[in-house]
Amino acid sequence: MEQIGLAHTRVHGGNPWELMRQRGFSKDQVVDFSVDVNPLGFPPCVPEAILAHLAEIAQYPDPEASAVREAIAYAEQIPPQTILMGNGAAELIGLLLHTRALRNVMVIGPTFGEYAWMAQRVGAVVHPNVATEADGFRPRWCREQLQGMDAVFLCNPNNPTGVAIPKEEVLELAAWCQAAGALLVVDEAFVELTERPESWSLLPEVVLLDHIVVLRSLTKLFAIPGLRLGYLVAGDARVIDCVRGLQPPWPLNTFALAVGERVLRETAYIEHSRTTIRHLRERFTEKLRGVSSLQPFPSTTNFVLCKLLSARPAAADLCDQLEQQGLLIRNCDSFDGLESGRFIRLAVRQSHEQDLVIEALSEALG
Repeated sequence: MEQIGLAHTRVHGGNPWELMRQRGFSKDQVVDFSVDVNPLGFPPCVPEAILAHLAEIAQYPDPEASAVREAIAYAEQIPPQTILMGNGAAELIGLLLHTRALRNVMVIGPTFGEYAWMAQRVGAVVHPNVATEADGFRPRWCREQLQGMDAVFLCNPNNPTGVAIPKEEVLELAAWCQAAGALLVVDEAFVELTERPESWSLLPEVVLLDHIVVLRSLTKLFAIPGLRLGYLVAGDARVIDCVRGLQPPWPLNTFALAVGERVLRETAYIEHSRTTIRHLRERFTEKLRGVSSLQPFPSTTNFVLCKLLSARPAAADLCDQLEQQGLLIRNCDSFDGLESGRFIRLAVRQSHEQDLVIEALSEALG
C-alpha cells in the first residue's frame, strides 16, 4: 500500500484558534461544525469539580486514576482492573499498537485516519476494507479477509459516516478474528452519543474475551475535549499492563481526573443529551436535504456526512467560503475511501446554529 503522508492523515477538523488569528474573529463569532461534541455543552458539574480540586494542583495526580476507573466500572458494570485511562483515546491507539508485533492490519473504512497512520508508524502493512456509497457506507467483511491479519480496526459508530453496526454482527466479526489470531480493536468514541448505546457496544462482553480491545472517550459526550480523557477496556490483563508500561508516570492531570470521576454521575444529563441529540440530528438532516446539490447520509450519532453533488465548489473551497463567515465544517478529503473534493461532515449543533450553516450552504451551493 502506498505510504500515506503526514499532512494527509493528521487533519482532524477545523482550527478555530487559527481562524481567529487570521481573520480577527472573536471566540463568539466562530461556530465550529467540524468538531463532534455534545451540542448541549459540558454539564454544570465540570467547573464545580475543577474548583473543588483546585488545591490539589500542588501535588502530583493519582498515577492509577483509581477514582475515575471505579466510576467507569460502576457505570458500565465491568471490573475496574479491565480499564486503563489515557490522555485521550487517540493516545491509547498509538500505545496499543506499540505493544504488539504487527505485520498486517485491516482498517474498516472510510474511517478515522489515526488507525492507519499509527499502524504504518510501527511498520505494519495496512489493508483497507472500504465500505461503498452504494451500500450506504455499511461495511462488509468475510472470514477469508481476516486470514493473515494481526489486528482489525473498527470504529462503531463510524466516523465520518455515522453508520453503526449491531452488537451481534460485531461479535461475529470478533469470533472470526479469534479464529484468525487477530486482535479486534473497536473504537466506541461516539457510542455514548447514540440513543441506545447497548445496541452497539461490546461492553461488558469484552471483559470476558482476551482478543478484543474497546476504546472509549469521555470528551465527546460531556463536551470536554480540552481535557483529553479517554480509556481502554480489555479482558486480557497483559494488554493493560503493556500499554500502561508505555505511558508516563502520571497520564492524566488533576482536573481531568476530577472531572472524569464527577461527570459519570450525571445520569439525567446523559439521558437528556441522547434524546436531544436525536431530535437535533433529525431536524438537521431534514434541513440539509433541502439544500441544493447536497446529499446528507443517515447517521446514528452526533454528526452528518454529506456529499456535494456538483463538482464546484469542491469541499476545500466550500470550507474556505464558510470560514469567511466564521463557520467551520469538516472537509473529508483526509478520509481514505471518500471521493476527494465531494464530501463534508457537519456536527449536530443547536437549532439556531444549524440555521446559520444551512443558510450559508444554501448560498454557496445554490
